[in-house]
Amino acid sequence: MVYEQSGSQLRVPKAAELLAARIRGQIVRGELKEGDALPAESELMETFGVSRPTLREAIRVLEMESLLRMRRGSRGGALVTAPDPTVAARAVGVLLQLRGVTLRDIHEARTMIEPMAARHIAESRDSRAALETLHARNEAGRASVRDFREFPHLSWGFHRGLIEGTRNQTLAVLWQTIADIIELIVTSRYTRQMGPAEIEEQVNRNQRSVRANDRLLKLLESQDADGAERYWTKHMIAVSTSLLAADGDAVVDLPD
Repeated sequence: MVYEQSGSQLRVPKAAELLAARIRGQIVRGELKEGDALPAESELMETFGVSRPTLREAIRVLEMESLLRMRRGSRGGALVTAPDPTVAARAVGVLLQLRGVTLRDIHEARTMIEPMAARHIAESRDSRAALETLHARNEAGRASVRDFREFPHLSWGFHRGLIEGTRNQTLAVLWQTIADIIELIVTSRYTRQMGPAEIEEQVNRNQRSVRANDRLLKLLESQDADGAERYWTKHMIAVSTSLLAADGDAVVDLPD
């Protein structure tokens, strides 16, 4: 049994927390896979030796963690789900709001991560798949520079491809949480009403983004690790000028 310390007092975990931890462990170890249905309540109660209220509280905990979802109807019950990074982003976003963290602070963290990812890909002897993915995503973005609904998601896809190209799962999860917070804020800017001049300026920004990706891809293909890291650092700093111009020092405020 794991005890939690609060000040000088030791807190004994509730039965529901212990049960949630056991089921969570089964999901993490792959004993329960995405789409699997948990047994009926009566069977779970007997298996774990818990009451119905304890079982339901444990399931609510796992629902909040996006590890379970409830299916309604005659075939209802708890289904195992893959955690949604957006849920984590919102949870972290709330924590950052409480700490008074600014959008500038979050973007600086991203600026520290992406150039190192670019270096890693350039240095890798097995980067072909990553480069093919990056090329495909950049071409999709090039074809959508006037589609303000689609372009921001395609642009983020390119940046995500950089992180995925490192094949480091820990880094991917951390970056995704940071990126989702920024995307939740930035994407809303594309949906506002814009006049003709603003529309053309936004198209120009989108085109510059695609060209920056082109240049990075050339550096990655030539395995110029120093050049790739240096260029992407410079690019991310330039992006921050536009991204943070209006409200970079405002405290993170996630849209509803």
